[in-house]
Amino acid sequence: YGTIIVDLERRKVIDLLPDREAGTLTDWLLNHPGIKTVARDRSPTYRNGILMGRPYAVQIADRWHLLALGVLLTGP
Repeated sequence: YGTIIVDLERRKVIDLLPDREAGTLTDWLLNHPGIKTVARDRSPTYRNGILMGRPYAVQIADRWHLLALGVLLTGP
């Protein structure tokens, strides 16, 4: 598995990371200092990568993952 980085305002893919490792995401964020908000799934790996690479960024659980979690909890 990899990681897709998307500019949600422009609706464009801006990068593909080769894995789902916190260190890879941390490095990417350190090289892109303009990132202020991150929408992500609930993976603790992503949470940690964001905290290390952009500790003051706002982290948002994205809509798809919130909806999927709701279906899991309540049934289809």
